[in-house]
Amino acid sequence: MKKLYIAIVILFVVLVTVIIINTVSYQSRQMIVAPVAPVATIAVDANKAAQRLALAIQLPTISNQQVDVFNAKALLQLHGLIERQFPLVAAQLERRVINNYSLLYQWPGANPDLKPVTFLAHMDVVPAEVESLTLWSYAPFSGTLAEGFIWGRGAMDDKSSMYALLEAVEHLLAQSFVPQRTLYLAFGHDEEVGGAQGAAKIAEYMQEKSIHSLFTLDEGMVIVDAQLSPAKQATAIVGIAEKGYVSVSLTAKAQGGHSSIPDKISAIGLLAEAILALEENQMPASLDGPSGKMFEFIGPEMTGVQKMVFANRWLFNQVILSSLLAKKSTAALIRTTTAVTLLQAGVKENVLPSQATAVVNFRILPGNDAQQVLAHVSKVIDNDNVSISFTKNSVKKPASLVSASDTPEFLMLEKTVKQIFPNTLFTPGLVLGGTDSRHYETVADNNYRFLPYQVSNEDLARVHGVDERLSIKAYGQMIQFYRQLMLNVAQ
Repeated sequence: MKKLYIAIVILFVVLVTVIIINTVSYQSRQMIVAPVAPVATIAVDANKAAQRLALAIQLPTISNQQVDVFNAKALLQLHGLIERQFPLVAAQLERRVINNYSLLYQWPGANPDLKPVTFLAHMDVVPAEVESLTLWSYAPFSGTLAEGFIWGRGAMDDKSSMYALLEAVEHLLAQSFVPQRTLYLAFGHDEEVGGAQGAAKIAEYMQEKSIHSLFTLDEGMVIVDAQLSPAKQATAIVGIAEKGYVSVSLTAKAQGGHSSIPDKISAIGLLAEAILALEENQMPASLDGPSGKMFEFIGPEMTGVQKMVFANRWLFNQVILSSLLAKKSTAALIRTTTAVTLLQAGVKENVLPSQATAVVNFRILPGNDAQQVLAHVSKVIDNDNVSISFTKNSVKKPASLVSASDTPEFLMLEKTVKQIFPNTLFTPGLVLGGTDSRHYETVADNNYRFLPYQVSNEDLARVHGVDERLSIKAYGQMIQFYRQLMLNVAQ
């Protein structure tokens, strides 16, 4: 017994020693070898730039779920507005209109042997719900400049990015800058409904012309403030992948009839059981892939117990997963999510329906696929009275490829972030929604997703929501960021 006690003590001491050594040696992944000095601020008139963006916001370039219904007039007006507002871009860059409404600009580099870089953005926006119009501080397509902000659809998603890119290029052209590397600006017109007619067609054109980029940079992730960051410090998250998308239909069947003589369980009851089973038995969580990479970068920046836990993932992996699964915002980072979105059953209050259906939407984690989702649903429900299939005309978007986070160009993104946003952490991450980037996977080595502005918890609800806005100061920083990134990658 004494020997067993001594063995346990020795094992405990060894374990504690290993934990301490791992924690102490848990090295920062931030750019610390050669600290990055902020660059000198350039003369960007953010107020005048905001006025130009405001005019673009006033054009309702709305995408509709019916892909053949969109505001073609507004898109063409936006084309003309860009030509007038950015005369040097119009005069010196080659502009190609793709599929009638999308735009591709080419800024030729002096060295054709260097791979180009492509900057992405989109011209379309989501509509503002009629029911919400009275809740807006300023009308969603007013492009109002007030209280230090630019208000309206596109201020955050994504006209600000497109216009900041154009402002950066216009500024560099005014300085007679000539890039060594060719730069492309690719602006799709239907990102909000999948990008099949915009970004996909631009990518097809680039493939036909054998244009292959070193990387693309699109929307996706942002700089989260200290409150949102797990490291409790402003953190720039660059998406290196995005989730996939598929919807599954559940159809429960039972004996119909009069509600006065019900069976033991109805079609609706069967469906409810199936839904509950899916919500209580979701697909497994994992810290592999992009989200695991994120914690590799920010784990060393944590303090105390948190740092110790992430430094010893081999021991505390389950603890980390349980903690992340406790919040819906972090749970979505580490698993394929299950969301019941549509229900249909019954025609009258005293009639038992013979059939009840539900649609369950899954956002697919890199490493999972649609067939695995369907197999999971079938296994969990396991009821012959509930049929399971992909929804009719289902859009099956696989999770994107995972781009590299150890390349010189990824380090260049980090350098640029720290030049414009000093004291900001930097990390790769996973985009939960979809972007145009997925269409460029065959025409670029890597696809990165990052909008260079900071958001708070309050700001998150404004994207696609009420009172979308961006501060004029933040917009000026966006222009600074894109200009500096172009200098960094193109020289």
